[in-house]
Amino acid sequence: MEKWFRWKLGEDRIRTSLSSIKALENNHKDGRGSIRAAAVQRKITAAKNVEAYAYRMESFVKSAAEKGCDIIAFPEYNFFELLGIIPGFNLLNRCLNKRQVIHAESGSDSGLSKLYPLLCSISTPIQAAIESIMCGLASKYSIYIYTGSYFIRENDHLYNGGAIISREGDILGRQMKLHLTDFEEKLGIKRGNEFKVFSLDIGNIAFPVCMDATYYEVFNLARSRGCDVVVLPIANNEEYRRPRALRGIWPRVQEAHVYGIKAALNGWFCGLHFTGKAGIFAPIGMTPREDGVVAVSEHPEGDFLIVGEIDLEALCKEREEDEYYGDSNPEFEKTYYFNTYLSCSKC
Repeated sequence: MEKWFRWKLGEDRIRTSLSSIKALENNHKDGRGSIRAAAVQRKITAAKNVEAYAYRMESFVKSAAEKGCDIIAFPEYNFFELLGIIPGFNLLNRCLNKRQVIHAESGSDSGLSKLYPLLCSISTPIQAAIESIMCGLASKYSIYIYTGSYFIRENDHLYNGGAIISREGDILGRQMKLHLTDFEEKLGIKRGNEFKVFSLDIGNIAFPVCMDATYYEVFNLARSRGCDVVVLPIANNEEYRRPRALRGIWPRVQEAHVYGIKAALNGWFCGLHFTGKAGIFAPIGMTPREDGVVAVSEHPEGDFLIVGEIDLEALCKEREEDEYYGDSNPEFEKTYYFNTYLSCSKC
């Protein structure tokens, strides 16, 4: 199967599809002091071939570039469509989705857990294809691209992670997911063991994945390393509920005093229902309505490109003026956290 996927996702096919794309002739920024970011919210749509997938990704990148964006972020599990090139997969997918709707079993692992051997065998060609497509689009449109996440195979283990790509089309690095869902653990996915902050000319940016935002430590660590912007791809396998959605990036942004960019996947896949709103978030005091929202999607399902301004100078000023920003108790924390985590590790 891996050899077949390498053929179907071959570099020649990708290069041909990208060569037919006419990039913007003038994608220079307008001299503004702020950064303009785009967060993708998109519906899962099975692709018949790699060319169809490339064109779909390009439609979002082109729109972001036309709006003068410096960076665009894609969602978690940004590869599901590519499984559509497997003969018979689309029929199986429709059957699983229909059965799940009838039996209302949203949230179970459905048939996806049975796909682990397949995912393991095809992860490398899928990773190569996505990164090749995104590198080509980044250089054509002179825009930073966060690829969204996909399975990355290293030493016969699968990780959930993604890459940040420069305006020149070079991979600057990858970030693996640090905190897994129960479903991912049952599937056999491994946790990442390294957290990175990338120093770009648009700011210091980190790229945790979905569940990582449930835990405040991740954003606290990012900020302690000088991070100003956190990009978070999500794919929530649950019906959309605003209180549950608030457990992620929004409170973390308020705690750490950073900007947050959330990209979201939605739709049905193998009997699993994904929902979520893409958005751009900031500390409450920096937003006109004092709600911490720069821009957010209108609906948790469907295709949207959410665009917003990020002002790092204003962020620094907000940190200086905020009464409680940076408050801590080092003497208490240095032993309390260590002992707490140590006791949890023994459970």
